[in-house]
Amino acid sequence: MMQDWEYCKQMLPKVSRTFALNIAVLKGDLHQSILTAYLFCRIVDTVEDAAELDPKIKIRLLQEFSRIIEEPEHRTAHLDRWVADCRAVDGTGNDLDLLLNTPRVFNVFDSLPANHREQIIPSVSRMARGMAYFQQKFSFSAITLLEDEHELEEYCYFVAGLVGEMLCNLFLQEITGLSSSAKETMRRTAVSFGLGLQMTNISKDIIVDRGRGWSYIPRSYILDRGLTVDEFNAGTSLNQNLEVMERLLHKTLGHLEDALRFTLAIPRSETRIRLFCIWPLWMAMETVAVLHNNKALLDSDDPVKISRATVRRIVRRTRWLCYSDLMLKWSFGEIKNRAGLDNPPRFNLDALHERLDNMALDSHDNETALSF
Repeated sequence: MMQDWEYCKQMLPKVSRTFALNIAVLKGDLHQSILTAYLFCRIVDTVEDAAELDPKIKIRLLQEFSRIIEEPEHRTAHLDRWVADCRAVDGTGNDLDLLLNTPRVFNVFDSLPANHREQIIPSVSRMARGMAYFQQKFSFSAITLLEDEHELEEYCYFVAGLVGEMLCNLFLQEITGLSSSAKETMRRTAVSFGLGLQMTNISKDIIVDRGRGWSYIPRSYILDRGLTVDEFNAGTSLNQNLEVMERLLHKTLGHLEDALRFTLAIPRSETRIRLFCIWPLWMAMETVAVLHNNKALLDSDDPVKISRATVRRIVRRTRWLCYSDLMLKWSFGEIKNRAGLDNPPRFNLDALHERLDNMALDSHDNETALSF
């Protein structure tokens, strides 16, 4: 098992520099559990992101992984076959290396505390099923769009909101003596935290995603600005395209403000958990500030990134800011002012959950999707 754990630790920075940074600040069981959970998420994400793989095959692989992580007996019988089938997946060398070494990640997973495994299993399983659900919408013949803001929230829930819920549940296993109001705040904002980070990624990767045949900008956002989808994708009107992007950034900011509320609900004594949350949140805010009114974003295939100097500054400054709620609010507000966005819309978590409860995600419900 030690060799498998060393493999997982070495793979993390190869598949995500950002999360390798904040996962490294954690210690003990929480560090091992969140690192392992992240690798599981990366594994299913690699299947979903495969640009050249038939969506019908993706659906089958994702649904099968959901069963593998939920049912130990099914894993014993089918994991090796699943890994062999994954040789058809395309992606970066490191992502594919991790995918083909999925059994090593499971070996580490089996050594985690039972109460941690219980938080990870349902989240990763539902993530895989949710990704499979959205693959039904994919078409090789044209760019596939999300229809409206509701569908944007639903998609982001499956790829990131579930991660927020899982992290919240893991933190609540570790933080003792937390007040009921703080627990409620964390539970009510955890999904929004995940949505905020994911929508930041959608905003900065708009051109890259379009090249993969997807657009995560809702169709309704485009039509509401008087553009056709083709006009938006072609960049016919730069100003109108910017208005579409500003609407997405506005919504993103609302989620990131929820993420700040989540972070402030964590006791100041839990420094490492606070920093784990602060670093990606501050980086997302800095990214939103860079994206605001950025015409170059819509005229370049290069992904938007904040500078390494900015990342170093965030890590350095927040190590002492994290002890003060007042200073954290001030620092967050300073970046928000630079982003130039005010009064973002509030997120309706209950409405999202109501819609999710009406979605058919189980494998037997989705079997018809394999024949489309």
